[in-house]
Amino acid sequence: MSVFPVVPGACVMMSALYASRLRAMGHADARLVGGTLSIAGRLVFGRREARHSFAQTDLEWDGHAWVCLGGLIADASLLRTGRSPRAPSSLRALVSARFGPNQGLYIATAKAALEDGLRYGPQHTLSDAALDACVRGATTFLEK
Repeated sequence: MSVFPVVPGACVMMSALYASRLRAMGHADARLVGGTLSIAGRLVFGRREARHSFAQTDLEWDGHAWVCLGGLIADASLLRTGRSPRAPSSLRALVSARFGPNQGLYIATAKAALEDGLRYGPQHTLSDAALDACVRGATTFLEK
């Protein structure tokens, strides 16, 4: 996670690499999920209607991505994004108030996330082929 810049927009790549690593460690049920993220009931990333399919590149997609594993939400980019000066102000405020400066990975049940003020709205579970494509893209990004 430390090799990604502290900016919004790396959630798919970071989450894809995390899901892939979990799978390589034997957690075959780790899934890359894309959708919406709301804070205190206000949409921060994504759109309520699920128009993005992940079947093709869409540079206009403004949603969020995370990993689901055994009923848990594992968000590799939430805290990093929230520390960026370019992050939405509600996310910056939440991260600053609730999380320590060295915390890098957010893991919670959906209920615990709601208690933290976060609502994850899953819209797409990426296929194995789509996950592999995202991992290749992330690897290419990191090699530059």
